Amino acid sequence: MSEVLSIGEVARRFGLRASALRYYEDIGLVRPSARRAGQRHYGDAALRRLALVQLLRHRGRLSLRDIAGLLAGPSDDGRARRLIAERIEALNEHIRVAEEARACLQHLLSCPRADPFDGCPVLAAEVDRRLARAAAVPRGLALKPA
Repeated sequence: MSEVLSIGEVARRFGLRASALRYYEDIGLVRPSARRAGQRHYGDAALRRLALVQLLRHRGRLSLRDIAGLLAGPSDDGRARRLIAERIEALNEHIRVAEEARACLQHLLSCPRADPFDGCPVLAAEVDRRLARAAAVPRGLALKPA
């Protein structure tokens, strides 16, 4: 077996607080390999699992609870794939919104008008579309941002 690390050393190496590791244990994400004098210690398998949790958290943009569910064990009901598909769809929506924001800001940056907020026909057309959309919403209903 390779090196076994204390909770403090694992926290330092992974950029976490020891309290986060204890929380991860509480929700079933990572288990210490051993306890010595009441202190948690982590071996290779636990460190690999922690690296996987961080990968899913940061690259996969999954919540800790979702990760715990995914790593709880194999599921024949398709739950894991549905969760991943839902997360992909949410990311696609975030990408769409971010691309629209970038396009708007790029236009404002490159607009030939001295003041793009006053007299830019592209911006004025977008404002008019939003006004028309807001006017079409019945009273008492909220307008969902576009």
